[in-house]
Amino acid sequence: MPRRAVYAGTLAHLVAMSQTLNAELEGTGIQVEVLCPGIVATEFHERQGLDLSAVPRMTADEVVTAGLRGLELGEVVCAPGIEDVGLLDAVFKTDLAVFGRQSPELASRYRAN
Repeated sequence: MPRRAVYAGTLAHLVAMSQTLNAELEGTGIQVEVLCPGIVATEFHERQGLDLSAVPRMTADEVVTAGLRGLELGEVVCAPGIEDVGLLDAVFKTDLAVFGRQSPELASRYRAN
């Protein structure tokens, strides 16, 4: 995501925060969802002087429909343009596997020889 460090970092934070908050609220009846639609056909980019007319985009109505359906499905991360939800699940399971295996010991690659 060139020239989009703040956007990418914020999105990553919102995904992680939503997943964590969802886990903390489990059993309370409160649903948490983060909606990650990609590029949406609105005036947002036009106001920035960008012409994205050649870029495929979802409509705002489609994003709203996906977000509401995602809540019905119990999705914490709703990515309307991702057909294979298994890809999202694989990423999140990998994150948990990696960070869940942290040790209080310094990894060997960081130890002085």
